[in-house]
Amino acid sequence: MKKIYLFGLIFTVISVSCQKKQINLYETQLNPLKVDLAEISLNSSSSTIDLTKIKRLTPEQYNSLQLEKVKGLDGYELSDLCLGQILLENKNGKILTIQVVTDGEITEYLLSYDKNGNLIDNLIVAYEDMVEYYSEVSSRIKSNEIIVQTINYTYDEINSDSGGTADTAITKYQISPEFKFISN
Repeated sequence: MKKIYLFGLIFTVISVSCQKKQINLYETQLNPLKVDLAEISLNSSSSTIDLTKIKRLTPEQYNSLQLEKVKGLDGYELSDLCLGQILLENKNGKILTIQVVTDGEITEYLLSYDKNGNLIDNLIVAYEDMVEYYSEVSSRIKSNEIIVQTINYTYDEINSDSGGTADTAITKYQISPEFKFISN
């Protein structure tokens, strides 16, 4: 009787563990392009960038990254652009940042590309106005979630004793398996 009970217990454990493997395999087949980025914070602070050591983009990099398709980059010179960080690069595509560094501001764009190198999406994830400090953007990325925080400052020039006010907006995005940035 003990042998039958032990056999039944072993059979149950094996069949349950096999079912779990089948479910995991099934989930993998449903979502083979799951995006899972390491946690990173992005903020364009002039104090963290050595302006003398910035490596500007070449015309070849500009073209291969298809930056002419990014609307926010209109009007900037090639000498204003530099490669930021590569956050993900695998057989499904890549996600990276591009920085725009001028005398008065630093902006960082998050760009995504499919497996063929085609630009899929872009999003401003960091910004600092180094001259007037009217707004600031910073972001936190973890797994497939992007949280963008925008602070807009308002200065009261009539009452110079007050430091002004600030409005903060937080926008959340999901990175889809196709590398699109979808607002929640």
